[in-house]
Amino acid sequence: MPTRTKQPGSITVICGCMFSGKTDELIRLVRRALYARKRVQVFKSALDTRTDNTVISTHDGVRFQAIAVPDARTLEALLDPRVHVVGIEEVQFFDEAIVPLCQRLADRGTEVIVAGLDQDFRGMPFGVMPTLLALAENVIKLHAICKVCGGEATRTQRLVNGRPASWNEPTILIGAEETYEARCRRCHRVRNAPIHSARGTHPMPPTRTPEVTDPRQLEMFMEPEVDNEG
Repeated sequence: MPTRTKQPGSITVICGCMFSGKTDELIRLVRRALYARKRVQVFKSALDTRTDNTVISTHDGVRFQAIAVPDARTLEALLDPRVHVVGIEEVQFFDEAIVPLCQRLADRGTEVIVAGLDQDFRGMPFGVMPTLLALAENVIKLHAICKVCGGEATRTQRLVNGRPASWNEPTILIGAEETYEARCRRCHRVRNAPIHSARGTHPMPPTRTPEVTDPRQLEMFMEPEVDNEG
């Protein structure tokens, strides 16, 4: 594990749908660290087979050297003890152990920058992303352009033979433009979504204000008075 440095550590999460520029932003930040003469290591999930195992690549063909690893344990074993900045691409594909690893690195003074999809093709939270988003000092939420209407896209549309994917299909399916599109909330579609899911069409019940018959119960809903004197 890297030794403690004088600089405070941190976790930065770059998130968004596909085609939103997450890898571009990750590469920009790690290059910025290199300009500052910091030691940098970049890792990516071995599940991402769209590019060579030794690089991460944007959809425009911009590349940066990286190491493909199958899990958090392998990543930790390959860390340079002198590293200042650790970048992780496609972090949503990693096992749950990636979260405490990022925490340990940040606690020891390392700057951790992770990039990944915050939602799966169903529009639901993806893997470890919700936890990382909650723990991060910095969150960069990126948007794409909806392939259908041209609006601001926040969802990843999976297409199978040109049709929206079904809810019960596997969550992880590596693809590119021919498999996925960026969509806005209105244009995003998932076939056979459960009615009571976050993607269902069933309206949420209205919030009901609790009835208070005993005045003493009002204390439960009131903020305590603050004495500003003295």
